[in-house]
Amino acid sequence: GIQESRRTEEEVHVTAQAAGLSRSHGPVQLLRFSPHLNAQELKLMELPSDVLEALKKGDRVVVRGDPSNEAVLCTGNRTYELKIAETSNALLLSPDLFVPSNAQFQRFGDGSLVSSQVVACLGDYFELRCCQPKTQKLRELLSECPYKGPEYEGGLVDLGASESMDTFPEGVQKKRKGPHKYTVEELKERVQASDAELLESLEQQQACPVDGFWRVFDPDYRDRVVLSILTLLEEEDWNYFEVPLEGCMGKLLQLEPRFAIEHCLKWYGTAFTSDMGEAFYKLSEEKVCQFYGELILRQGVKFSYHEFMKSWQDSVPEGMTTSLHQLKGIALTDMSATPPAIWFYPVTALPQDATERFNRLFSLREKWTQADIEPYIRDLETSSQSLKALLLKHARMSTGPKGEKVFNAKRTVT
Repeated sequence: GIQESRRTEEEVHVTAQAAGLSRSHGPVQLLRFSPHLNAQELKLMELPSDVLEALKKGDRVVVRGDPSNEAVLCTGNRTYELKIAETSNALLLSPDLFVPSNAQFQRFGDGSLVSSQVVACLGDYFELRCCQPKTQKLRELLSECPYKGPEYEGGLVDLGASESMDTFPEGVQKKRKGPHKYTVEELKERVQASDAELLESLEQQQACPVDGFWRVFDPDYRDRVVLSILTLLEEEDWNYFEVPLEGCMGKLLQLEPRFAIEHCLKWYGTAFTSDMGEAFYKLSEEKVCQFYGELILRQGVKFSYHEFMKSWQDSVPEGMTTSLHQLKGIALTDMSATPPAIWFYPVTALPQDATERFNRLFSLREKWTQADIEPYIRDLETSSQSLKALLLKHARMSTGPKGEKVFNAKRTVT
């Protein structure tokens, strides 16, 4: 390394002149390299302003992902991809380098020789890119053990991500090796999303806390509970926009657990309190119609469009009106077919990766109008990538015969 104790100010000045450096105010810092450069254990990371602020405030910042995943960094409300960026200039790390903003810098006179040690020499650093949370993993985990009703819960053993089969009583291991149930803390360890994004995704996926574990309802069980509620409203002649919570409980608790009834009311309606302090729910016409439409579509492969629309309208409660826009992101139509067709195609069936998503969509249909494709890519939008930017990156725009925007694949569909 450089032996700064043997160098005089004049020698440093000569060396600086040879390197084309001019004399300036403050001390001259002599860099010496540690005999044990630590390039493997020390890494540099370029931080966006909100991550830096989170660290300054002492907020929790974590790196998440299974060994098979590319790592992401999460603050309380955002997720960032961790990417390695290479630099052509060597980056020297020194823990005791003095800078003008340092109070001790002012103690040294102009030209004073000060030693600083370099502990690492790096050619790359981590950069963070704000990204969409990787919630496909959450869907997979929740689907391992959907809630099918109280009659199916007997004998289930809780096998969280951190628990071992060896900790359970003898005989249980052979009885139950399959579906796991997860607490929110276990989901945080497995899902690449910030805490806020994870909770938001749990709500979007209609997950419900059951005995401390987050579960999604099996579609057949959800249908059973919702149809029980809607049937009760007809029997009691209750207004769909003023459903009494305790009235429902009094009639349905003998059939279903309270949390299941209330969860379905929350998902398909909005809670409010009457002037008398009673709890009510106002059911959403759009969500109820959507429920019946999906219920019919899941029963077949393809339907005649016109026959489906009639059956759908006939199935919903009196006074409610069905409309195709209620099935955006749930069903696709082909009006050029003979006869015109409609079929179940939920956005949840698509890959989360944007390139794979567009590839799947364009393999299904060569051209998409903006109105048709947006429901299938809206969940890919982030604060740094708008829907418009996504379409410009993955699709080529043209004008349709009626003057509407039409999108087709930018690359060969595989």
